[in-house]
Amino acid sequence: MAGHVYATVAEADDYSTSGGSTKFATQAAAVVALKLGILESVSRVIDEKAERSDFGSGFGPRIGTNHYDGTARNTLRLRDDLLTLTSLTIRLATRDSGTITPTADTDFYLLNAEGAYEPAPYRKIVLHRYGVVSAFGYGYRVTDVAGVWGGSNQTVATGTTVSSGLAADATATTFVTSASPTLSPGMTLFIGTEQLYLSGLSGTTATVARGVNGTTSAVHVDASTIARYTYDSRVHEVAMRLYQRRLRARDAGADGAEDGIDVPMHMRYESEDTIIRRGLYGLRLKEMV
Repeated sequence: MAGHVYATVAEADDYSTSGGSTKFATQAAAVVALKLGILESVSRVIDEKAERSDFGSGFGPRIGTNHYDGTARNTLRLRDDLLTLTSLTIRLATRDSGTITPTADTDFYLLNAEGAYEPAPYRKIVLHRYGVVSAFGYGYRVTDVAGVWGGSNQTVATGTTVSSGLAADATATTFVTSASPTLSPGMTLFIGTEQLYLSGLSGTTATVARGVNGTTSAVHVDASTIARYTYDSRVHEVAMRLYQRRLRARDAGADGAEDGIDVPMHMRYESEDTIIRRGLYGLRLKEMV
């Protein structure tokens, strides 16, 4: 799994049936894994169709460095959503060993999709030519932009804390939580400064991937609070629709990916592309096309 998953197994059950949390609690681990696999798959399709997969970013936050080629101009289109800038490093040519590290506002401005200075996320860096450098370099991988990338960086409290299992080992992949009903596979959790991907839950024991989306694994003392990431409601809804479409198409012996023709007649006749285009209109990185 890479990137954020835009709905959980419990939410998917609730979307399809009433009493989803009760239904989830009685499902075999293999069934949960199957549903989670579908949710992971449709989340990556959403990223790809919304043109957010070039650097591995999506609608949730990722910490990392994007590398860019240069054409010696004063404007750099990021082809990604930049939430917070950590550093900007410029080489004037591919073979140059020396680097220039401009400073925000003093040397450049960050602009969002509307060409405004606020709010984030940002889509463009403009060297205003009154600072230490007037143009980006020329050649391959001459500009490095480090920071937090993604459509948003929103978390909510789960009401759950760490009971045990993370205080002594930064690599542990299971730990005990204070309560299970508030968690569900598919969540990206946030503890301290680390993101953890929740892939399984048995009672109050969580199975996780550590240090995901560019964060660093760390120890977490008992009673540490657990938050979870949330996503744009439109992204969540599209993920639910694609999930339901694929699950029902699978029951009918098809994969549900081709223009709706494999989907049972009680489903709306819409392709995945149509669902994404209509549901996520305005969220594509369209100025990069």
